[in-house]
Amino acid sequence: VGNLENKGVELVINSANLVGNLKWNTSFNIARNRNEITNLNGQVIEGDFLSRAVEGEPIGIFYGPKYAGVDPANGDALYYGRDDDGNVITTNNINRAELMKVGDPNPDYIAGITNTFSYKNFDFSFLFQGVFGNQVYNGGGKFMTANGDFLDNQTKDQLRRWQNPGDITDVPGARLFGANGTGESSRYVYDATYVRLKNITLGYTLPDALTTKVGFSRVRVYASAMNLLTFTEYEGWDPEVNADTYASNINQGIDFYSAPQAKIINFGLTASF
Repeated sequence: VGNLENKGVELVINSANLVGNLKWNTSFNIARNRNEITNLNGQVIEGDFLSRAVEGEPIGIFYGPKYAGVDPANGDALYYGRDDDGNVITTNNINRAELMKVGDPNPDYIAGITNTFSYKNFDFSFLFQGVFGNQVYNGGGKFMTANGDFLDNQTKDQLRRWQNPGDITDVPGARLFGANGTGESSRYVYDATYVRLKNITLGYTLPDALTTKVGFSRVRVYASAMNLLTFTEYEGWDPEVNADTYASNINQGIDFYSAPQAKIINFGLTASF
């Protein structure tokens, strides 16, 4: 149905920082990929929620109304639109909002750094992984971050909803089934940049003099943890997300009550004959 162009660069740097009894090696990588839909014969292919394929843009951009906050006078949700003369205005009618690009699930950069240490029979390593410059659309937001519009439990940020004339906030007034700001819009587009301690491992290899007595050439005991720490401003459960129900080449970066990455702690023993 069209043409898609990808251009990118990846850099990997490996270093031996310390040699000798104490060894320290580092591997750093960073990559940037830019894709652009160069031809769709003038059409726009719609995915779920705000996901779109649009000529001249990366695949899967978020395209729709741009949220403009809350009217302090009455608690109405506002959106950006244009009057008959083309001037930018705000409106509480989402159907009058101007449609525009409001986010991109494709990251600007992805990166990782692994450090590995060893001293005598001990070894220690950790990996930090990062994704930068992308957004996630919270498809469940219109139910759970909806200023009481629906029956779902609400996220904590809804406590700062508009309540009285003059209140300055970004959360509209609570109206059960009132659809006050719950339409698909940039309100539910969030920065999904994150840095995660993806893996950390500590191991100890038993001395050869001990292992050979019991018929092994090498015995190592270790403890490791995955997804131990995550640094992000994403307000959902996990920024590293793409809901299985909606995943496709156009639907990217969709969160819909998606379970977060599990924190896993392992203890193990490896033995070689």
